[in-house]
Amino acid sequence: MLKVDTRKISPQQVEAFQRDGVICVKNAVDDIWVERIRTAVDKNVLIPGPMEEKNAPKPEASAEHTSNLWLVDADFRALAFESPLPTLAVQVLKSEKLNFLADGFFVKKPKTNARIGWHNDLPYWPIQGWQCCKIWLALDTVNQENGRLEYIKGSHRWGRELRERSNPSWFVEPEPQEILFWDMEAGDCLIHHFLTIHHSVTNISSAQRRAVVTNWTGDDVTYYHRPKAWPFKPLEEIDLPQFNSFKTKKPGEPLDCDIFPRVEVHR
Repeated sequence: MLKVDTRKISPQQVEAFQRDGVICVKNAVDDIWVERIRTAVDKNVLIPGPMEEKNAPKPEASAEHTSNLWLVDADFRALAFESPLPTLAVQVLKSEKLNFLADGFFVKKPKTNARIGWHNDLPYWPIQGWQCCKIWLALDTVNQENGRLEYIKGSHRWGRELRERSNPSWFVEPEPQEILFWDMEAGDCLIHHFLTIHHSVTNISSAQRRAVVTNWTGDDVTYYHRPKAWPFKPLEEIDLPQFNSFKTKKPGEPLDCDIFPRVEVHR
């Protein structure tokens, strides 16, 4: 698939990503993209996603999450393959090759206690390798009151995998000076390494907080079977044609397949 929109980030930002495991990119997408994806999220927030039961209504929750919208929604597909996001990903990963893993949205409802505990992303993906990142795109203002993300600086360099609520003996709550965070406006994005440990705080404000995520890998990433990882259900239960080529993947093979498509980035 082709990616047509480009956006450059500075060598200093790339260096900060490599050093700290996370950066904030201001004005990553313009207002047109923000409004387009806000509309797409609002349209999909209360209907089952492509990996969910089609006839089952979504239960009410303090936070809404759906993934893999690019498979069925033209706006999410455009964000993945036609927006500036792939160019940002390939630059921070210092990669010649780029694969798209999946998208998703998170909607934190106002005045709720929903929070995500400390974790990193790699344990939840059937991959191995170093060149992998998530782009977290804000669709609303983000601050401490409405559920910002907070990161442990440099924790991607620890080489440790951390699942939420796993409570390993090696992990201790970070000191305030170890935490990175940013107040954000709609159109800003965070880019973090799959091993950077992070969490999000509760939304105590009177407004919802919407964000979209996209996940990316580079040259050295290959398939690796993990228990309790994406797609979080037996492959034989998934009746989507994009998964057919994925079902035959063997450990160590390149990710390239219909469900993890390679993206050709024009530089």
